[in-house]
Amino acid sequence: MDTSTLPAVRTQPSWLAITATALGSALEWYDLMLYGLFAVTFSHLFFPVADRHSSLSLIASFGSFGIAMVARPLGAAWLGSYADRNGRRRGLVLSTMLMTLGTALLALMPSYATLGPVASVGIVLSRLTQGFAAGGEFGTAAAMLSERNPARRGLYSSLQWSASGISITLASFLAWLLHQVYSDAQIQAWAWRLPFLLGMALGPAITWLRLRADESPEFVRHESHLPLREILFTEKRKVVTAAVLMGLGAAGSYINVYMPTLEMTLLHMKASQAMIGTIVSSILTIIFPPLCALLGDLVDRRRLMMTCAAVGGGIAVPLFMLLVHSPSVVIGILVQSILSVIIYCGYYANVPALFAEMFQSRNRSSGIAVSYALGQLVFGGFTPMIVTILIDRFHSSIMPGIYLAIVAIPSILCVFLSRKFIVRPEPGCKK
Repeated sequence: MDTSTLPAVRTQPSWLAITATALGSALEWYDLMLYGLFAVTFSHLFFPVADRHSSLSLIASFGSFGIAMVARPLGAAWLGSYADRNGRRRGLVLSTMLMTLGTALLALMPSYATLGPVASVGIVLSRLTQGFAAGGEFGTAAAMLSERNPARRGLYSSLQWSASGISITLASFLAWLLHQVYSDAQIQAWAWRLPFLLGMALGPAITWLRLRADESPEFVRHESHLPLREILFTEKRKVVTAAVLMGLGAAGSYINVYMPTLEMTLLHMKASQAMIGTIVSSILTIIFPPLCALLGDLVDRRRLMMTCAAVGGGIAVPLFMLLVHSPSVVIGILVQSILSVIIYCGYYANVPALFAEMFQSRNRSSGIAVSYALGQLVFGGFTPMIVTILIDRFHSSIMPGIYLAIVAIPSILCVFLSRKFIVRPEPGCKK
């Protein structure tokens, strides 16, 4: 579909644009969460190796999960630039179509037993497609939401986190429900596809909503505008600072994705038990992001983020020590809930607004998208694979906590340094 034929501005009420924008992030995280929850299943279906090297199979499964991060910078560069030149709405429509394609490739892919290595390649291709689309999705969505009301950038831009919380809750619940209804053999044979098929069906609905939405009030078309070139040549330090400051949020999000695998494979909990903590913590990520982001609007956003990062990084290791020494459903819920509220809600939910304050509207989608994609590449999607390797190397299940504590340090430093890059409100913007 050629989105260039769409009219530049629609007259639909802004709530439709806000809803349509936030739901795209929900589709992204629905797919990501499901893959993380079924990573063990995929290790057998698409990346089988000899039993004596079973950890390599799981590493390969998480490696294909992380490979999506390699495509994110490319998607961020192309789709972010497209949105800055042609409009936020058109960029969002295009990213949703591509995300739906990535989910469909995974949902419909035959197993290794049927296609051999072609199945493994197909899964990697689906992750690359998803990563390319998601790379441009976040930056354009953050720009679209934050530009609805510059005085409440945090509140509006955090709505995509709440939407993501809804999708993570739905994905976790559906995975839990499958393990209640079907046997492990049935899940591995075919039932794992059901929630992915639902995600594939949601894509066209979200695309339709975005087609009906209006354009961002701050978007202005500029002649001979090359946003990607501008940020890479004149704002390199800003992009690097933004990419690193989101590190803790990215790492914390993917540690949460990894938690059921940790509890199933190393702490010997049942799959249905391991997923309860993810369900409970994801419900909290629906409620708390707007509250924390609104607090960031009312007080010093950066100071709030640095406080949450220091607390989250400081308690990560003790929390994982508690879980490893006393593994149970209750402790799993406690650990995931505390880390989700502090890192995802308190810290990460304020990142989109801070990004929006760091980049001018003419290059905002590109700047946010490239910064976010680089941060995800370094600190995000490969996190499950990295902690799996670290656990295998050091024979310690508290490595996820140590990883979070380490990532918190550069994140805090870059939040502090970001004060130099805050841009003044542009003419016509309320503050």
